[in-house]
This record gives sequence, C-alpha cells and structure tokens, in this order.
Amino acid sequence: MKDSLKWLMASGIFVTTIFSGGAYALSVDGGSITSDADMIYEKNTDITNPIDPTDPGNEITPNPDEPRQPGTAGPLSIDFASNLHFGQQKMSGKQETYYAKLTQVVETKTGAKKDVPNYVQVTDNRGTNSGWHLTVKQNGQLKNGTNVLEGAQISLLNSTLVTLHDGEKPTANALVTLDAISGDAAEIVNAKNGSGSGTWANLFGKDISEAAKSVKLVVPGKTKKVEGSYKTTLTFELIDSPA
Repeated sequence: MKDSLKWLMASGIFVTTIFSGGAYALSVDGGSITSDADMIYEKNTDITNPIDPTDPGNEITPNPDEPRQPGTAGPLSIDFASNLHFGQQKMSGKQETYYAKLTQVVETKTGAKKDVPNYVQVTDNRGTNSGWHLTVKQNGQLKNGTNVLEGAQISLLNSTLVTLHDGEKPTANALVTLDAISGDAAEIVNAKNGSGSGTWANLFGKDISEAAKSVKLVVPGKTKKVEGSYKTTLTFELIDSPA
C-alpha cells in the first residue's frame, strides 16, 4: 500500500510537471498580415506666384500698377521677370552709365509696397532633378521711333540665388552682358543634373544697396540722342536641360 501510494504520488508529480510544461508547448503566435500604402503623383501645371527675393517666406504680388506678362505654367516655369526702367535722363555728349530702378512689389499681408532687387524667378516641379538653364536675350537696340541708341549696352551684375528649398543650388553668372546687335542669348543660371529643384529667384544684387547698381545701361557719348522714350524688350528662356 505504501509502495502504491509512493507510486501515485510520484505519478502525480510527474503528471503535474507535464501539464505545467504543456502550457508553454501549446502556445501559438497570432500570425501576420500585410496592408498597402500608396499615393499617386500627377504633373504639376500650376502657375507659381512670385516670392519676395529679400524674404522668400513673405507672400507678395507684383505691382498692379505696372503691366507685365504673367508667368508660364509648370512643371518647369518662369514665374516672374522684372521690367527694367532706367528712368528719365538728361541728354549728354559724354559716355553715361544709368542704373535701373528697383522692382516694386506689394506685400500680401499688409498691402504695403516695397522695393526689391530686380530679379527673375524659375520653378522646377518636374521631380526628375534633371537640370535646366536660364538665358536672356535683347530683342534689338533701344529705339525711339526710327531713332536707334547705337552702341548702348545693358549688363546684369551680381547674380544671387535665393530659395525656400533645401535642394542643391544651381550656378549663377555674376556678369551677364546683352548683345543687342547679334541678339545672342546669354546664360544667367545653369542647374546641372541633380540641382535646381523647387523655386529659385535670381537677384541682380544680394540686397537693396548692391541691387541699386546691379542693372546698368551704358550709352556712348558719341551716340545720337533724340528727345523721347527709347524702348526694347528682353526674352527670358528656360531650357529643360543643363547647358
């Protein structure tokens, strides 16, 4: 009897041990499933508004009192280009250098007008980071009717690039001289492959002080001058590959 009891007790202990261990042996993971995450890109054909070249985070609009051609539609676009006004000058028999007035814009929040450097703005929203380059050409010499301002030359100096983005900066030419006779295009900015994505403003002059003398018109003293208004146009072109 004692031997049987010992055997049963031993068996009980053994059974208990098996069931205690079995709680772990019978556990099963809950398995796994997958879910989808997706988005769809579409081409951005919006027109990008001009930015404040002295404070890119400040919303502005072009001066409504000055007619100008609107920016081109995206995804690769020229958003803004300053008109160049050299003002009213007295006729002179010696060589003179005249400087363009600053560009006037309107702050969206306050409605106040402010002067900023003359500038041209481009946007690359293609998403390819394949580069681009921006050129400008002068469409003939300054004219007053049939009177031509022979030998006059426009130069764009002190190019400075600003942006709100963190992409790689393109390369801007510090001096761009326009050839009114040949009409050849001159490069302002070159964005190599991998650079120039987002919106970039190329200022002529890094601040108001420098900008005041960064767009100049030189007129030789020997050039015939006739009273009245002389005009020409500039064409800015944005090409979808690096130079």
